[in-house]
Amino acid sequence: MIRSELKKKAQAHLHGHYGSWSLIALIPCAALFIYFFSIMVLFQSSAGVVDQSNDYRSWQEDYSEKSNRFNNDYESGYDDGYSDGYDDGFYEDDSYGKDNYNEKNLDSLANSPAVSLKNTERTITYTQTSTMGSGISGFIGFLVGMIVLLVTILYRGLVQWAAVDNVEGRAFSLKTVFVAFIRENGKRTVIANILVALYTFLWSLLLVIPGVIKQLSYGMTNYLLKKDPELTPKEAMELSQVLMKGYKLEYLIFSYSFIFWQFATFFSFGLASVYVIPYYGVSEVLFFDQIIAEKHHLFSQEKEAGFADF
Repeated sequence: MIRSELKKKAQAHLHGHYGSWSLIALIPCAALFIYFFSIMVLFQSSAGVVDQSNDYRSWQEDYSEKSNRFNNDYESGYDDGYSDGYDDGFYEDDSYGKDNYNEKNLDSLANSPAVSLKNTERTITYTQTSTMGSGISGFIGFLVGMIVLLVTILYRGLVQWAAVDNVEGRAFSLKTVFVAFIRENGKRTVIANILVALYTFLWSLLLVIPGVIKQLSYGMTNYLLKKDPELTPKEAMELSQVLMKGYKLEYLIFSYSFIFWQFATFFSFGLASVYVIPYYGVSEVLFFDQIIAEKHHLFSQEKEAGFADF
């Protein structure tokens, strides 16, 4: 079945079931909102408090200020005394050497280097931060990030389980899917998804391509856990690798055919996810159903190994 036919069939399955998907599709928006809100609160609480009451001036500045005040007082007194003497006639008589005195004083004043004292004031502020408070904030931020990461890892499996119920015509909601995925099968699903994320990450350390290949190989793990309640996490991962042989590239192309819908989700601030997540989830389950139909001969060997048939 070609991709366009799968997508048309998915839309037919979704008809009348978008209401059941609404809360499930809004989980990413709520998780991102809580995460960024927590980061903003922690950042504001760990920000330093600026205290401007600890301003000081150095002793050089105080000395400069005193020097300026002394020089100004001295020059003012000198000018007043000179003016009084001039008015009394002390500098009008040539016997006192007025010309020589004035010329000498003018020459000395003209040749003396000009000294400019500028009073500058520096203000130093201190930032008071609490090491303990920032450490607690960092730990809480790390803890919140780990919780968001775990929710993100498990969310894909939750969507696949809801999509299987949708395709098989069973009534479902966020509550029923959550109970089946976490409360009833939490040990299987949580371990399987954490192992898939861990193995994919370790393979990605070699190069990006091995990590992508492993992620594609483990793509059917949650689907298989839903289809066969007897499968263990390791068995579901191994069976997924067997079933995805020859389909990894096709699965990659199928996934990237929804890239424009992903952009729509991003630019709509997650609002388009109400349509995109169910659309992609149901289409993906139909893609896996096609693989099961084409490789059904493998299940005879699986049944002999002790696993229940689909």
